Amino acid sequence: MMPMFRDEFYDSFLDKLPAPCAQSRTDVMETADAFVIKVDLPGFDKDQFDIEAGPDHVVRLSGKQSEEKETEGAKYHMRERSQVEFSRSFRLPQNIKQQEVSAGYENGVLTVTVPKAEKAAEKLKVQVK
Repeated sequence: MMPMFRDEFYDSFLDKLPAPCAQSRTDVMETADAFVIKVDLPGFDKDQFDIEAGPDHVVRLSGKQSEEKETEGAKYHMRERSQVEFSRSFRLPQNIKQQEVSAGYENGVLTVTVPKAEKAAEKLKVQVK
């Protein structure tokens, strides 16, 4: 069996690759009058999210976290905190009130509340508070 080794080239190559963004932990809950989507997304600012509620009762969440600038003259021995992007879509089992969809971001958790509706509406962007 060959011994495992790492060298400077290998390490520097790995440092340049974006860290894999595992699927964020998500809960989708239904109450009598709404669906509530909670997604663990630590380290984002609320203005880095894009939330759309479509007429097809699909809610699309996406976001992009900016990469930190490298410190001049510094050598990283490990770099796992790089630019992070995510995108998730949720098809809900019934029509939604797009005009009343709300979102909040607190302690690294994005919470989107989607009220239920009797009939479908048009696509609408949601502002994160």
